[in-house]
Amino acid sequence: MGCPAIKICDVVQFYSPMSGGVRRYVEEKIEYLRKPPPHSHCLIIPSHRDAVTREDRTAVFEIKSPKLIGSASYRILMSRKKILAAIKEEKPAIIEVGDPYRAAWIGLSAAQQNNIPIVAFYHSDYPRALDRTLRKYCGGFIESLVSPLIKKYLVSLYNRMSATVVSSRRCHEMLKAMGIGNLQTIALGTNLEVFYPRDSRRRIFKELDLSPDTRLLLFVGRLAREKNIRSLFEMMDLLKDRRNRYHLLLVGDGEFHDEVHIKAKEENCLTWLPFNYSPERLADLYSAADLLVHAGDCETFGLVSLEALACGTRVLAVQGGGLEEGLQYEVPLIMARDISGRALADAVRQIWEVGETEVEKNARRRNMERHFSWNSTFSRLDRLYLALTGKEAPADPRKHELANPALFTN
Repeated sequence: MGCPAIKICDVVQFYSPMSGGVRRYVEEKIEYLRKPPPHSHCLIIPSHRDAVTREDRTAVFEIKSPKLIGSASYRILMSRKKILAAIKEEKPAIIEVGDPYRAAWIGLSAAQQNNIPIVAFYHSDYPRALDRTLRKYCGGFIESLVSPLIKKYLVSLYNRMSATVVSSRRCHEMLKAMGIGNLQTIALGTNLEVFYPRDSRRRIFKELDLSPDTRLLLFVGRLAREKNIRSLFEMMDLLKDRRNRYHLLLVGDGEFHDEVHIKAKEENCLTWLPFNYSPERLADLYSAADLLVHAGDCETFGLVSLEALACGTRVLAVQGGGLEEGLQYEVPLIMARDISGRALADAVRQIWEVGETEVEKNARRRNMERHFSWNSTFSRLDRLYLALTGKEAPADPRKHELANPALFTN
């Protein structure tokens, strides 16, 4: 690229052995940074221990952290002293934080102390998720009182950042309406060398003991309340028929683990597989499925949907749930009207009525190749880093390729 190499520091709260999208983003970024120009990288994550490991140009600082209450795998970065010490030792040119909690403020403090820029990546739709939780457990009145305070807090934090990166226009407009400035919209991507259509259906069906005419629905992700797992159960209850044509495979782990495990034992139409981080294994499962079903309604982008689409598999998501931009090239685009099991079941039936040709499946893969590769994501992020650190960033070579440039502009 003709630009000098810099050191980038990621402070990542939502990183664990069982985490999905954020961990995938970080690890794909590390792979990208191994390519020219040879940037170096340090990663600060919560862990059960204090440790430092180094490989190639990446240093990983594990910070011993307490478990996050209510989570099966996450820990919360708490040690200001250890985080600041790691950043002081590494001397990065820029810091990126991926959450709005304590770690973000510590990262901001480190950036100010070292006189370097800091970027926030808006990985989760916190206001919507928190609003929904407050409404459910505390009522609308409490929500109306607390919600403005949450938004005020986010504005106070993110307006201190050098830039805030969002992965969708919906998030961009939402944060802009709150009063957050200096927003950068960079769509996420997927690894097209791993996620591609595979001839795995017969093997996976044999493993699951399914008949060849079964319609296999797939969920991949955390078994958590915000993923609306119980709506998937309700969907399957409504899809039951005498021929038992529909089968739901849930892949993942989380706080709903016990409930999912019990339900899968009770229902012949459900199978649960534990969390598996192998991208190759996931690509086999995506390719074998007829449909990926994602009932979450507080997503910022939805990486699993891109992985499934890259494997040629259609995705069912919820209107307004955050996956629209990844699905924008689907024709026809069929989405559930809300998160209820009824709406999901109706959409599943509609998708089967419409059907699909091999030409349409191949077009899905081509759209992923054109618009949603990790290379395009990180090349844009790289240019942002270089601009913020005062280095010369080259022009965007993809501008002429974008079918919808608004998705990739400020």
